[in-house]
Amino acid sequence: MTTVLISGLGLIGSSIARIMRESQTDVEIIGSDPDDDAAAFLLSRQIINKHEPFSQAAPKADVIVLAGPVSVIIAQIETLAHLSLKSNLLVTDVGSTKVEVMQAAEKLRRRGIGFLGAHPMAGSHLVGAQNGTTQLFSGSKYFLVTGSQTKQQLSEFQKLMKAGNVDWTMIDAQTHDKLVSELSHVPHVIAATLVNTVADSVGNDPVGWTAAAGGFKSTTRIAASDPKMWTAIMMSNSEEISSEIADFKRELTEFQQAISSRNEEKIIATFTKAQKIRKSLDE
Repeated sequence: MTTVLISGLGLIGSSIARIMRESQTDVEIIGSDPDDDAAAFLLSRQIINKHEPFSQAAPKADVIVLAGPVSVIIAQIETLAHLSLKSNLLVTDVGSTKVEVMQAAEKLRRRGIGFLGAHPMAGSHLVGAQNGTTQLFSGSKYFLVTGSQTKQQLSEFQKLMKAGNVDWTMIDAQTHDKLVSELSHVPHVIAATLVNTVADSVGNDPVGWTAAAGGFKSTTRIAASDPKMWTAIMMSNSEEISSEIADFKRELTEFQQAISSRNEEKIIATFTKAQKIRKSLDE
């Protein structure tokens, strides 16, 4: 029987637990999370078999999935580097940035422990173990960053995740962090900033948020995500995010100037380009 330790039983970790439970019958899943309610929920539905502290469960595991924020992942890698672990252990993560994680994982490589950097490109503004689902990553890219894992360990991990119907995609850590800053991190910054800017404006308006329609809600949906998780992402990928914000500010300034000068040609060209690109994403 394969023993899997999943550390972090929120939306991502609990979804991985569900996927592994459906993918493979002979798997024991140990959950580790400071939130006893999350563990109790998953235990009651037989999604995990046990709930144990991280350091107690790690030596028993054949596979360890680090599903917390990046800062926690890095701290747990440090902990693992000083524990007595199985010789064939594979450690993997779901962190939203990869450069810092892969650097931290060098300590495991030097001990001969297999490490596979990973990041499923899917999520939700919903949080918590109760919102996990086997379909969370379905059809989405699941980035893999080669570390010290063996081919067999990679194959076994992919078998454990078979029911997730993911799109496995190999990528290097630097390319990953730049790409996600563009597609995920900066959009979150923009959504959060837009919500806060409008809040300052409508705060004393008696109509206020009651007028917020579908367009505003759709555009800012991701701003409802976990602030602690997103703070950890900003800290871990600050250089790439800052660079992308600078690019966005330049584009926004040019658009603002076109609007201020009533440059109809520039305005329609901007909207038309965006419309074409956005529609192509749904094809």
